[in-house]
Formats: sequence, structure tokens, C-alpha cells
Amino acid sequence: MVKILLVEDNEMKRDMLSRWLKRKGYEVFIAVDGQEGVNMATSESTSVILLDMSLPIMDGWEAA
Repeated sequence: MVKILLVEDNEMKRDMLSRWLKRKGYEVFIAVDGQEGVNMATSESTSVILLDMSLPIMDGWEAA
């Protein structure tokens, strides 16, 4: 199964994308800010990272 890390601070977008991806058969990990995204990216083995570029704590540019 393909694992996706979704890093999104907007609750509505995060919920919509994660539900859609799960319906398509992907395993989805969720982070709500850049720092949490970096932490999860180093601890989880994911195939894809979907990263919002405008995030609190650490923005997507710094996290990338």
C-alpha cells in the first residue's frame, strides 16, 4: 500500500484530501504544521509527501 504524508494546517482541506486519498486506497499520515511534518517524514516510511507551503511554526519552504 502506498503511504502518503499530508501536511496541511487548514482543517477543511486536510479532512477533504485525507478522506479522498483513503477512498482511493492510500494510507494517509497527517501533520498540521511544518515541524510535525518534518518529524513524521523522518519517522514514517512514506512514498509521497503532500506539503502545504504556507504553514505555522515551520513553513513548507523550510520543511522541504
